[in-house]
Amino acid sequence: MTPDQFAALAELLSLRDGPAQECARLVLVEGVPQAEATERTGLSRQAASQVLKRVRAGLELANRAAGL
Repeated sequence: MTPDQFAALAELLSLRDGPAQECARLVLVEGVPQAEATERTGLSRQAASQVLKRVRAGLELANRAAGL
């Protein structure tokens, strides 16, 4: 996922700026492993899993809406 795509998805999902958004960006844009992203952002494993699940679900819905 490109940085622009992530920014659009974060806006669509109303993700607030902060550790959760940064963790998701690290994993989905930069390809950082989730465990490393949680360490870098200070986010708990559970919170990271929740935000990534939410973002991936939003991406799936957006792809379906676009016919992909």
